[in-house]
Amino acid sequence: MASTHFDPTAFLDMPVEEAFEKRPPVPAQDYPAVIQSITPRQWTSKDKRYDSGPNAGQLKSGIAYDVKLEAEVPLDIRQSLGLKDDFKFILTDSIMLDVNDRGGLSTDVGANRQLRNYREALDMNKAGVTFRARDMEGRRLLVRVKHETYPEGSDNVQEKVAGVARI
Repeated sequence: MASTHFDPTAFLDMPVEEAFEKRPPVPAQDYPAVIQSITPRQWTSKDKRYDSGPNAGQLKSGIAYDVKLEAEVPLDIRQSLGLKDDFKFILTDSIMLDVNDRGGLSTDVGANRQLRNYREALDMNKAGVTFRARDMEGRRLLVRVKHETYPEGSDNVQEKVAGVARI
């Protein structure tokens, strides 16, 4: 459908008679992946801070990078799950960021653990070498996929990023 002919009302009223089928989860294991995009976003939690600092009682908030990954599922796994040859396995990971008083990324020891893991997996965590998150796009790494059920005890398996490593 060409975007110049898109009619939102017609799309909302479009009849569909077939049921949507759940895809079987890919096995929980490591897959080579490519970072498709990095998108920064601000977030605000429903939870309030309980510390005694100047922000006590205020809603928690911060900045995160949403990382869109395309993992490479081997042919034998795609075939065993009945997936199409052109199946694209897309995962999204969120990297919660620690910022400093100036609004930049904190480089304190132990800060930005998730981002450090990505940088190390991409061989981009080197002192004296300028890092920009956008430079992670298009780079390859290994992504570990895990399964979580939601709600707890159901058979609704969700695939999540458990970690990243260097290929």
